[in-house]
Order: sequence, then structure tokens, then C-alpha cells
Amino acid sequence: MAKESFLRGAFILALSSGISRVLGIIYIVVLPRIILDEGMGLVQLVKPLQYFAVVIAILGMPTAVAILVAEKAAQGQTEGILRVFKISLFITLLTGLIGCVGLIVTADLVANQIIKDSGVYLSILALAPGVLFYAIGGSLRGFFQGLQYMTPTAVSQVVDQGVRIGATILLAILLLPRGIEYAAAGVAFSSVIGELCCVIVLVCFYLAQKNTLMAKVKSNRARQKANLEGRRQLTNRLLALALPIVLTTIIWPIMQMLDTFIVPNRLQAIGYSVSQVRDWMGYLGMALTLCQLPNIITVALSTSLVPAISEASISGGKRLVAYRVEEALRITILFGFPAFVGLYILAEPISLLLFNYAQVGIPLKVLAFGTVTLGTIQATTGILEGLGLVAIPVKNLLVGVTAKLILNYTLTGVPGFGILGAAWGSAIGWIVIACLNTYSVFKRVGFTIRLNDFLLKPVLASMIMGIFIYYNYDLLLTWTNNNIACIISIASGCLLYFLLLLLTGAIKEKDLQVIPKLGSPLANYLSTWGFLRK
Repeated sequence: MAKESFLRGAFILALSSGISRVLGIIYIVVLPRIILDEGMGLVQLVKPLQYFAVVIAILGMPTAVAILVAEKAAQGQTEGILRVFKISLFITLLTGLIGCVGLIVTADLVANQIIKDSGVYLSILALAPGVLFYAIGGSLRGFFQGLQYMTPTAVSQVVDQGVRIGATILLAILLLPRGIEYAAAGVAFSSVIGELCCVIVLVCFYLAQKNTLMAKVKSNRARQKANLEGRRQLTNRLLALALPIVLTTIIWPIMQMLDTFIVPNRLQAIGYSVSQVRDWMGYLGMALTLCQLPNIITVALSTSLVPAISEASISGGKRLVAYRVEEALRITILFGFPAFVGLYILAEPISLLLFNYAQVGIPLKVLAFGTVTLGTIQATTGILEGLGLVAIPVKNLLVGVTAKLILNYTLTGVPGFGILGAAWGSAIGWIVIACLNTYSVFKRVGFTIRLNDFLLKPVLASMIMGIFIYYNYDLLLTWTNNNIACIISIASGCLLYFLLLLLTGAIKEKDLQVIPKLGSPLANYLSTWGFLRK
């Protein structure tokens, strides 16, 4: 079993994320039609709480474990790898139990006093058992990712999503006759079922592949010798890495939880009814989901970069680190800009296609640029964490979140903005964080930005693609309905963008080679016909 390169590992994760997102389209298309906008509003209100509880339970362990496992693998220490994993598993079992019990105990208080909507009480109770499964799965993912073996994470992700979607639709239909609150609780409980199946898959991979993976590590000659660390020392190092990481991830749900308090209250202050607030919160939540949909490659890159940068900093030196940073940022731009252009131009058609609510397109136009900024945040955070600079993303995130909250409070209370105030607050906050993270990486790594390949070619190709899909959609709409016109426009736009990248040389042979099995034949075929540069 060959160790996957960081780009190949990222591709495997991106492929599984892509499959999961495609499956997720079933969720975002079908669910709003079952529980309607009010039910989607309830789901959106409880999402930040779920994320908050899971982050606390996982305690930043997947990334911390990946960093230390990658370090031990570079040194050929199989016993050290297993010791790191066992310590992390004990910690996450403990934190998972605490999180589960904490949700159950505080459910009434959170629903009635913080969120101020009793309809979410049942959903909070339904989420509680899943916290434990998320925590266990976190340690297992960290173990595999530290060895740069991404297949278990990829497979478990697809299984989780498939089971979750099936359970969501089934439970929503079965429980809807009892009331919208019960249907929303069924949607929440489906995540518990999905994560349980995910953990089962990861455990099966661990039992089947542990010996093979350890033999592979042992066969690699260590580049440097290091003494085996004791359990207390490893525990301290794990926590020292994990706590700043958990602060980074915990700020996001805190920010979203504050939004569930600030935005509804500010909307009510300018005359929105409770029902209207639920509706617009649902539209905002759907827009946020959609603007994050294209970032599958950067999420995968971030996951793959942590162990890859950690390993490179120990065994490969600054040149290898800089190369991996440059490649990660180039891939981020290649995928981010066309996604931004497509979402902005087809905001309302896509919203109608997926959600059947054109109103989702209103905040989506503002949030669309998040495909670039969020992708940059994800990639640069992975780089900084891989370098062991886990505190820097926390500081940068705090600055961006502060800007976002100030703008949310100010703009949402302005009658001319309304829900757009929350969208603008998020968009500007993301820009601030992305700029600070990129500067932090540049300051420490000193990578080179090739302006032509990094920006000019992708931006030019994206603009041409945008003009094409704008007129193509209008033309198709005279012959068919919105859904078909939208799907054809997106598909043809993606094909055109890929061809433009080939013609300009923005995509090279090495980029296609990372695709397992299909990459080499495809690269050879395109090279033969003169479409691909070395």
C-alpha cells in the first residue's frame, strides 16, 4: 500500500466530498419540500448548537493526532504512532460523553432562554447521542490522515452522507404528521445514525489495515532519530496542539450561535414577524450551504496539507514546504474563481433548482465570493497547522469574526439591508481572515506567487465562462424550463472553463497525474492531441 501524495490524498477526499455533495443535493432539494421554509428555519437554528457540541467533544484531536502521527511516521516510530492514537481515543471518549450529557441537560435552557424558540427542544435532544460518535470518529480520522492514507476517511464520509440522507427523508416524512418540531427532530437524529455508520466503517478499516500501515512505516528508514516519548509527554503535546485548534473551530459555531441571537432580534426590530424571521433565516442558511458547496477541494486540501506540511518540515526542508504551499494555493484559485462567477450569475436559477425558493438567491449573490475566501482560509489554515503554528489561525479568525459581528449587528438593523446585512457581514469577515492567513503563511514560508498562472489565467477563463453561461441560460430558457436550462448551463460552463485552462496552460500534466487510475491515461491522451503541456 503506497503512501498517497498530498495532492492525490486531497483528490481522494475531494472525490468523496463530491459524491457526498451530490448526494446532499437530494437533501437540499427534497427536504425543503417536505418540512417547508419554517422547518428549514428550525433546522438552521439548531445547526450552530450541533456544531458547537461536536467541536467541544472532538477537542481538535483529528488535526493534532494527524500532526503527531505524521511526525512519528517520518521518524519510523510505529509504537509512537499507536501511543498517540490510544491517548487521543481515551480523551475523545471522555469529551464525547461530556458533550452528550451536556446537550441533554441544557436542552430546555438553550431552546427557551437562548434561542427563544421552544420548537428546537426536541431537535437538541435528538442530536445528543451523535456527539459521542463524532468524537470517536475524530481520533480514527486523525490516525489515518496522519499516515496520509485518506481512503478510510473518504469511504466513511460517503457512507455517512448516504445513510444520513436516507434517514433524513424517511424520518421527516414519518414524523411530519406529528408536527413540524417532530419532523425537524427527525432530521437532527438522522445525523446520529449517519455518524454511527461512519464510525463502524473507520473501525473496520483500522482492524483490517493497521498491521499493513505499521509495517510500511517501519520499512521506511527514519531521516532522524528521536526517543520514544512517554504517555504524559505525548498527552501534553496533543493538548498543546489541540487546544488552539479547537479554539479555531469553536469560534465558528460561537459566531453562528451569536447570529441566531443577533440576526433574528435585529430583523424583528425593523418590523419582521417571527414567521418572517424563520423564513429569512432559512433562506440565509440555504445560501450559506450553497456557497460552501464548491469548496470540496479546499476542504480536502486542508485535511491533506496538515500531515503533508508536518512531514515536509521534518524530512523535506523549506523548499518542499514552499512547493506544497504554492500548489495548494494554485488549486484553491483554480476552483474558487469559477465557482464564484457561476454562483453569482446563476444565483436565483440555482436557488430555484435546488430549493424551489428564489429568495435564497438574494443573500447568495453576496455570499458567492465566499467560494474564494473560504477556500483560501481552509487551505492556509491547514498549512499553518501543519507547521505547528496553531495559534495564528485563532488570532486571525478572531479579528475577522469581530468585524463580521459588528457588521451583522449594524447592517441587519438597517431597513434597506435586512437579511443582506448578515450576508455582507459574513462576506467581509471571510475576506479579512483570508488576507491575514495568507500574509501569515507568506511571512513564514516565503512562497512565490506566479501571477500569470495563479491569477490571470483562472480569472480570464472564469470571466469568459461567466459571459457564456449568462447568455446560454437566457437562450435555453426560451426553449425549456429553469431547471433544465440551469443544469445545461452549469455543465457546459464547467466544460468550457476546463478547456480554457488546458488551452492557456493553467492545467498541466502533473495536475492530472494525481487522479488515481484515470489520471495517467487522460494526461497521455490529451498530450497526444496537443491539449496538455508538460
